[in-house]
Amino acid sequence: MTGTLLEAGALAAPLLHALRLAPMAALSPFLGGPLVPAPLRLVLAIGLGSAAWLLGGARPVAAEGLALAVLAARELALGAGLAVVVAAPLEAARAAGRLADTARGATLAELHVAPLRQRETALGDLLVQQLIVLAATGGGLQLVLRGLLLGFATLPVGAPFPAGPLPELALRASGKALAVAVAVASPALAGVLAAELAVAALVRVAPGLQLPELTQPARASLGLLAMALSASAAAGRLVSLVALGGPLPALLGAAPGGPP
Repeated sequence: MTGTLLEAGALAAPLLHALRLAPMAALSPFLGGPLVPAPLRLVLAIGLGSAAWLLGGARPVAAEGLALAVLAARELALGAGLAVVVAAPLEAARAAGRLADTARGATLAELHVAPLRQRETALGDLLVQQLIVLAATGGGLQLVLRGLLLGFATLPVGAPFPAGPLPELALRASGKALAVAVAVASPALAGVLAAELAVAALVRVAPGLQLPELTQPARASLGLLAMALSASAAAGRLVSLVALGGPLPALLGAAPGGPP
């Protein structure tokens, strides 16, 4: 009976590790993302989870039945909270692009991305693709993977961990993502405001001119020009959010119930 329990625990342990990584593989392109077929995302989560389990000493989990189900739910919830942190840069890029395109009046040019089952604005999709490329080439992917894998050493599977820090961690990441999204979209908003002021001034100077119909082209053009001129700074702000995934072990260790 003991041997059977140990064998079941050795089989369940890597799967519990994989459950922590599954939400991130589903949401973040750094670990697969929605564009990757579901079976490949599952294989990636199981492979990385098994590697983390082996590197951690390949310890079996002494739990079965209801206790094992509770552990599985706990790891899935923890993974969902961490997935919000890992996906924060991408959501910030999407929000910034949508905000800029809405201000420019260009939301009619939304793109339907079938694998994501959602619509993306042109600037939003462009910022997301730019962020993925820059993060992958600049070491962001390695930083996120290192943070996730070291998180198992800081907070092993089955270690006590109250659910309280998870909402705080998710809210902190969401707040930073919102602040970066507004900062990235602000040049487009400034360009739109400049276009509105310029057209309004011309209307007051020459009331006979038919200028109102020029407002929308001016808004779209100046907003896009402002985004292009600030592209480098915007990319830097978005890539800096990827660093949120680096200190995950420290955040988990500082949480109540984590190791000192």
